[in-house]
This record gives sequence, C-alpha cells and structure tokens, in this order.
Amino acid sequence: MVKKYRVVHYINQFYGGYGGEDTAGMAMLVKEKPVGPGLELEKMFDGKAEIVATIICGDNKIAENLETMVPKVVETVKKYNPDLFIGGPGFNAGRYGMACGATTAAVAETLKIPAVTALFAENPGTDIYKDSCYILETENNARNMKEVLKRLVTFSLRLVSGEPIGDGKKEGYHGSGPAVEIDYSVPAPKRALKMLLAKYYNKPFRTEVVMPNHEKIPTPVLDKPLSEAKIALVTDGGLVPKGNPDNMVVTNSTCFKSYSIKGKDRLKPEDYEVRHQGYNNAYVLEDPNRLVPVDAMRVLVKEGFIGSLFDSYFTTAGVMTGMDKCKSFGEGIAKILKGNGIDAVILTST
Repeated sequence: MVKKYRVVHYINQFYGGYGGEDTAGMAMLVKEKPVGPGLELEKMFDGKAEIVATIICGDNKIAENLETMVPKVVETVKKYNPDLFIGGPGFNAGRYGMACGATTAAVAETLKIPAVTALFAENPGTDIYKDSCYILETENNARNMKEVLKRLVTFSLRLVSGEPIGDGKKEGYHGSGPAVEIDYSVPAPKRALKMLLAKYYNKPFRTEVVMPNHEKIPTPVLDKPLSEAKIALVTDGGLVPKGNPDNMVVTNSTCFKSYSIKGKDRLKPEDYEVRHQGYNNAYVLEDPNRLVPVDAMRVLVKEGFIGSLFDSYFTTAGVMTGMDKCKSFGEGIAKILKGNGIDAVILTST
C-alpha cells in the first residue's frame, strides 16, 4: 500500500469561515479535517496526501502575538506527527502573510519537516521569512487561488519525496528558502564531492552557498524621444549641501533626501560635501558635477538632446545599507518622480 502523507494546514479566520475583521481577534482552534482552501488542496493531492488537521487563527491574534502564538502553532503541528506543513496561501494580505511566513519558517526550523507557503513579493511576510522557509511566488491577490494551490501541491510532493529543489529563480520561490544545515565534522572537500556525485546521479542535495533570489523588475521602455523627455538625477554617492542640513549618515542609511538645483548651471564645490564613507570622494569634493552631472545635463538641454532637467536631485549613501531600506528608498523616490512627470532617470554611483 502506498503511503499517504500527513499534512497540517494553517489558515486565518476568513478562510476558516469565521468572518472578516470582526473576528480577526479570535483564538486559535484546530479542526481535524480540511477546511476552506484545504478542501481543494486535498482534492489536488489525489490520494497522495491527506490534511489531518487545519489550524485556524485570527489575523490580529497571531500577528500581534507572534512570540507566543507561533510556538503554540508549532506544538500543535507536532502533535499530529505530519510529513508536511502548508501555510495559506496568503497572497498580499499583510497580517495573514506574516502568520504564514512565521509559522512555516518555525515549523521548518523546529520540527525539521518539509514546510511551504505562498505569498506576493511585497508582502511583509515575504521580506522577513523568504530566507528561512520556502515561499512560493504569487500575484497580488487571490484571483488565481486554484493555480497557486496546484503549485503548492506539486512543490509539496517534491519536498516530501526528497526530490532536489533548485534555486528560487528556477523553482519560483522567493529568497533562498530554508537555511542549509551543514555538518562541519565532515571536511569541506568531502562535502563538496558528495554534492557533486549527488548532482551527477540526480539525487537530493542542497548547495551550502545559496544565492539570493531578488525580485524580478521588468525593464522599462521610454515611450517618447529623449528630446521630449524630462530627466531626473539620483545618486547613492551621498552628495549633500554644505553643512549637511538633514544630518545624513555616512553608512547604513536611514533615508533619502532631495535638494534643489533650480537655476543652477553647475554645482559649485564650496556649496556641497559628501556623506558617504565607502569611496575616495576627493574628486567629488573638487567638482560635485562628477557625481551629480548638472553641468553636462544643462548642456544637453540647451542642445535639445533632452527635453528638460528636474529641479531637484535625490541622494542617499548606498554603503552597507540593507536591501529592505534600499527597496523602500527606491519606491519612495519613484513615487515622487512619477508624481512629477519624470520620464527617465540617470542614477550615478561610486
């Protein structure tokens, strides 16, 4: 008789059928059967797996008490001795996504069993847990729920069968997935040969050096001639007005700022300084236009090569700044630029 895998499924109060915001504070409960999207999940498993328990909890209850509720979920999962844990999917629902990511990561790390969820790239749960567990990519909303459930089933069965899982870009999950456990009592050359042979014979293995899986950004296309385009200047080189009026830091940036260049044909060295410790900025101090090329842009405007130059430039210090901050800076700058009708940007670095 073929073994039927035991699955524990986590969902929120909405998908559990208990209501929306009015029941978001409900306590955790367990039903020893598939519920909500779990009904379709079990159907898609086609006899290969069964959902032995569905854990249901209010979004507010778990999101506001992660430190106590997540261990409670893990203990509950453990009682059912499952082969697999599935969270959600949570798509772009913030609190639900946090719960799906936190519980999936905790189960994978604590119970050492296959665990997977599915979230949108911009869900806060994705940013926090994408390097601690498998989080499959989804769209912004649950419109394609059935397709995502199908992918969860396919991926889950590969996990429990021990099939090799490739990197996130190839397999369609965010980040690097769960942390790789390394037995350092085995010398590195032996571990490397073991992985090489496993790969050659198509056996399960995981690299010890997992490459990050960054969000895919489509290449934009300029929809007008450069001679009609409004251009803005952005730099991560830390150029600020003399005196550093906004107290910009030289590393691990906490913000970006914009400064006016209206009416200026070039930037004068006596008016600027650099707040960035990651490069030799002597040449920029000698001529700030080497980093923020206002002088060259004014010439291009006069020659008719570009339409116009935005009246402010944007600046931050990129050195040692975390990816989450970089992403928020980029989104913040982009929002301002779009609001001012900017067509293209020149981003100068160090």
